[in-house]
Amino acid sequence: MRQFGFWLPVIVLLMIAGIFWSAREMMPLEVVRVLMTVSIGVAGILLLRRKGAPSLLGVALIVGALWVAQPGVVAGRGEVNMQPASKTAIQQAIEQGKPVVLVFSADWCPYCRRLERETLTDGEVARLAKEFVVFRVDMTSSTPPAETVELAKQYGAEGLPTVAFLNARGEWLQSLTLVGYEPPRDFAHRLRQVLQL
Repeated sequence: MRQFGFWLPVIVLLMIAGIFWSAREMMPLEVVRVLMTVSIGVAGILLLRRKGAPSLLGVALIVGALWVAQPGVVAGRGEVNMQPASKTAIQQAIEQGKPVVLVFSADWCPYCRRLERETLTDGEVARLAKEFVVFRVDMTSSTPPAETVELAKQYGAEGLPTVAFLNARGEWLQSLTLVGYEPPRDFAHRLRQVLQL
């Protein structure tokens, strides 16, 4: 019975971590990540007090907690569905009451590729992006179409990548405009800010 009493808090902590993992779609992933890390880490520390196999399991749990603490582990991978930009498509999204993300990007731009490869494939970013209509404004050509040039001027895309955000009323949130690369955690925070405006 004493042995079971020792294992009970460890089991409860690991079950709590599992509950947070299951609830990750309903909570901000930053919160889930911290709570899972603490739960698993404390369970590991409790096991370190024992000798033999429980102590080795404790070390494994602490290593696992450190792994879970890394950004992107809980979020996993995702994909942001980007549509080709046009004034008509942007207007249709606004008429549907959807917030809009405009990603001004070029194939030759290394920071654009990094933003698309690292940030826009993050699980949390992809989950939040489902609330938006996301457009890619292709700036690859040295002589882009007139409509592309007009969009770039309208939303201040002087450098690449530039990401402009419009709220559900179609208002450009100029203060949230991103120029350059941004890691997934910060980009997800920016998307949450847009949804609140």
